[in-house]
Amino acid sequence: MEKISSKQLREYWKNFRLSKHHIYLPESSLIGGKESTAMFTIAGMQQLIPYLSGKEHPLGKRLFNIQKCIRTVDIDEVGDASHCTFFEMMGNRSLGAYFKKEAVQRSREFLVDTLWFDPKKLAVTVFEWDKDAPRDDETAGYWKAIGMPEDKITYMPADNNRRSPGLVWPCGPDTEIFYRVGEAKFPPKDSNPKIDDDNRLEIWNNVFMEFYRDDKGQLTKLKNQNVDTGMWFERMAKVLQAKETVFDTDIFAPLLDLIEKTLDITYKGNERRCRIIVDHIRTAFFLIAHDVVPSNEWRWYVLRRLIRRMYYNFMLLKPVSGDTFDSFTTTIVTFVDWLMEAKANTKNISVVLIKEAHQFQKTIAHGQKLLDGLIKWIDKKIISGKDIFKLYDTFGFPLELTKEIIEEQWLKLDIQWFEKEMEAQQKRSRAWSKDMFKQWTDRASHLQGITPTTFVGYEILESDGMKLLKDFEVEWQRILIFDKTPFYAESGGQMWDRGAVILDDGTEVNVVQVQKYNWIFLHFVE
Repeated sequence: MEKISSKQLREYWKNFRLSKHHIYLPESSLIGGKESTAMFTIAGMQQLIPYLSGKEHPLGKRLFNIQKCIRTVDIDEVGDASHCTFFEMMGNRSLGAYFKKEAVQRSREFLVDTLWFDPKKLAVTVFEWDKDAPRDDETAGYWKAIGMPEDKITYMPADNNRRSPGLVWPCGPDTEIFYRVGEAKFPPKDSNPKIDDDNRLEIWNNVFMEFYRDDKGQLTKLKNQNVDTGMWFERMAKVLQAKETVFDTDIFAPLLDLIEKTLDITYKGNERRCRIIVDHIRTAFFLIAHDVVPSNEWRWYVLRRLIRRMYYNFMLLKPVSGDTFDSFTTTIVTFVDWLMEAKANTKNISVVLIKEAHQFQKTIAHGQKLLDGLIKWIDKKIISGKDIFKLYDTFGFPLELTKEIIEEQWLKLDIQWFEKEMEAQQKRSRAWSKDMFKQWTDRASHLQGITPTTFVGYEILESDGMKLLKDFEVEWQRILIFDKTPFYAESGGQMWDRGAVILDDGTEVNVVQVQKYNWIFLHFVE
């Protein structure tokens, strides 16, 4: 396979999709913006949910792009060989223009004929079956027809090969494409993603949105048979450049080289800390560029965590004065802007990063005093996991720094209790994220046919004659939608307006939050 740079990969994707009569779909905002009420954009299809049910898209039925995404459920895992908080998703969509046959054909064509993937190393999975839908022999048949060996086509259950953006919304089976990685030139005959998953990397997912699931869980066929695909840009670069990890590709390598030269260290032996720095700095860069600022709530708290984790790992690599960090930050921010061709306000981004890092230095000093107090008063030679977790979770004191201080005092900590509580917290975080995504899609299901809200808040603070278009509840939360509103909706890091609305029957309700979806303003009331 010929090695292909990340820049070439972008061009190949663009030219291939244009040759198949697709229209470029502008990226949606990383923080949702006008397109959603989600914390972050986590997938390329997020802005297209209304159109998957049949709403006509102004750009047509064949769309493609490379969407910037952020997923932060596994922040603490970043630093290993695969996890990233910021990534890009290559995607093409058919809103009723083509379906399974063309999607399968074009997938193989792009991988094998355009990127020169070795077809002998490819394998796929298709939907097995469940009580709601039959086995997807149709897709399997299309793969066989274009040369995929039968032993490389694996049927997988709904947990693996069925996708839906929400409990109530379009859904359908998918086919996932895997590439054999590792030292072996070719996979053995019985190798497939089901039994050989450690040696196979998932690179592309084609979702066939052919059903609509209602609030009772019943499936009906959609009028339009849609295709939504997602291909991980960083994973593709890893394969195309024959690298062991995504951090070895030309996406991250220049940043890692900069860290080595600027801090006078070696990447080898410091892989985890260097990876955390380059990943978190990229994510923070784009969040700040989208007007998110660090604080203790929602997406702003995620940014705070990223900056502090990045700064702490920097200090472990180079425990020197704050001036060194300030200079390093200014340099690497400028470099990220150049690499990503972002053309952002690098001065403002650097200021936000540096200010938060200095604030965190005060947090570390405070945490050190609290830990010193714990050490002073303990009766045994072990610090409880409960106390350590409180330092970490409540005061933001890094676990690794706690370990270093305790080891210097010849003490131990109850790490098993800490890890157990940490795992429980991560499960709560994942459940919360899923609940937020469910609420988002459930609200969106009530918005069919509603026109965008006219925002009049720039001119006036009060408005007469607001026409109530929709009054509904989701998860016991009452939501009102009007034809116009003076209430500012939360966006770009700026908080929403609060106030009161007097309804036609004379009832006064308090507006406690305002969000927007496709420029429809959702007024959350008590």
